[in-house]
Amino acid sequence: MGITKFDILQANAYLGAMFPSRGKDIFVLPSSGKDGNDGLSPYTAVKTLPAALALATANRNDRVWHISEGNSAALCTDYQSSTLDWNKDGVHLYGVNSGVSASPRSRVSLLAAYATASNLFTVSASNCRIRGMGFWAGVASVLPTGCVKVTGQRNRFEGCHFVGIGATTNDIAAAYSLKLDGAEENEFDHCVIGTFNTVRGAALNSEILFDTGAKENLFENCRVISQVSHASNHVLVEFADATSVDGYNYFQNTKFLYQSANYGVGATGVMRIPALTQGYILVDERCGARSDSSAVTVKWDVNDNNKIVLLGAATPAADTTGVGRLV
Repeated sequence: MGITKFDILQANAYLGAMFPSRGKDIFVLPSSGKDGNDGLSPYTAVKTLPAALALATANRNDRVWHISEGNSAALCTDYQSSTLDWNKDGVHLYGVNSGVSASPRSRVSLLAAYATASNLFTVSASNCRIRGMGFWAGVASVLPTGCVKVTGQRNRFEGCHFVGIGATTNDIAAAYSLKLDGAEENEFDHCVIGTFNTVRGAALNSEILFDTGAKENLFENCRVISQVSHASNHVLVEFADATSVDGYNYFQNTKFLYQSANYGVGATGVMRIPALTQGYILVDERCGARSDSSAVTVKWDVNDNNKIVLLGAATPAADTTGVGRLV
């Protein structure tokens, strides 16, 4: 198939890591590392990402390498007992694994006993590159709100997997896999958002949640996926309120996929958009949506609020009043 754009991006990431700069390399071995180490080589690696982040200096392009030690969760996961806030600008996080975007073997997850009303991982910093990382929020509690929340600017996520509602108990109102909370100019490339492994539908929630005027964020070559037990409670993209977005947010070559047990549920729509007072969504011709029922046409916007602009794509029959058509 030849060299893809993603191959080039990965090569650039490695070359950038080797190119002389003020930044240093910090290594994490989630199974055998020790947080008392200096973290400056794979042989003196720390065990946890909080320890690695503490060793990093903002705005120096430090690089944290999360090294998989095996295929099992125990050998590749850094388990968190509280929300980890990636809060230092210009500190990058790279997973060292096979490079798959679905469940990469460099992971961050919640401890099984986690029972707090907060999310797993927050990116409040700006100008960070995060590549090849898996984020899984799934515990036996009704309290966790979601998986990854981004509030920073100009961060780039490559080949990452974001899973909130990773247990049936987490299927609560407003839960999410990825939340863009006031986030601006972030990019998501070859990422997976959601999972087919845990059923959603008991409450109103979503895989991607926009809030607080999020704007100019790009999703490219991504997959947004869910297994659902209800036709409309869970949507793939949710807008929190009338000012949840500002300017545009752009989905490019992104696939929106629903699944259900025995093809039993036909999800009615990809996005739930309220009557926005600002902002809109761009969806290009390479995007597509699938539901499990042939009797149900998947709408782009279940609320028909005319805030989606389709770029070069025919307007779906069920959405003739629900999208803004660019001509």
